[in-house]
Amino acid sequence: MGSHAPHIADERPAVFHITHWKAGSQWVLRVLLRCVPELIVHPEIDRSQFRQRPLQAGKVYPTVYVPKNEFDTVVLPRNWRRFVIIRDLRDTLISAYFSSMFSHTLMTKRMEDRRNALQPLGFEDGLIYLIDDFLPGCARIQSSWLEAGERLIRYEDLLENDVEIFERVLIEECRLPISRSHLREAVIDNRFEHFTGRKRGDEDVMAHDRKGVAGDWRNYFSDRVKQSFKDRYGDLLIATGYEQDPDW
Repeated sequence: MGSHAPHIADERPAVFHITHWKAGSQWVLRVLLRCVPELIVHPEIDRSQFRQRPLQAGKVYPTVYVPKNEFDTVVLPRNWRRFVIIRDLRDTLISAYFSSMFSHTLMTKRMEDRRNALQPLGFEDGLIYLIDDFLPGCARIQSSWLEAGERLIRYEDLLENDVEIFERVLIEECRLPISRSHLREAVIDNRFEHFTGRKRGDEDVMAHDRKGVAGDWRNYFSDRVKQSFKDRYGDLLIATGYEQDPDW
């Protein structure tokens, strides 16, 4: 670290939380806001805070939905860290269906068009529609970081070991100026049960934090949806370690 105090912010890494849609990004954002509110560069719908404006040294960029090749096009501060969070694409699909149909505020025309397209469809056809309309962007982000050899943090592991993983990633690896006690408090207060007042698994389809569990896809996948998903994303599911073979 340099000897002049004004350069401390330049020496602290800029931190990028890379992820895809429906992978707990708002949960991570809430934890970061609680811990380092003064460092947060707030996410924008069109990602312009990352793609179009100069990236600031020492700041934290949550909820950056970008594949590896897009990340590589921006001019980064001299000192930076990133962490990448992914989620089982089957649960991503189910979450996307309920938020697209019910809970998401329609902030873009794309979101409005998606809801309009889903409304006349039955549930099964709606899932198959999203397999082609929504999931490709998520899959592209997952596969690009996987192929680059990046260590991927699984949303499912975060659900079970949130304090330990957040401590390792945010304090030890990203060097954010957070005490362990403050981080632990922020994590506990933002767990599903505390934030929603519901137990994990208690569903509210109108809420952004709908259910808070892993493996929920098993309650919804028909044989037809399963086959459609396998055809498109079966190999990626195995590559990311969510299945060992195609026979699930």
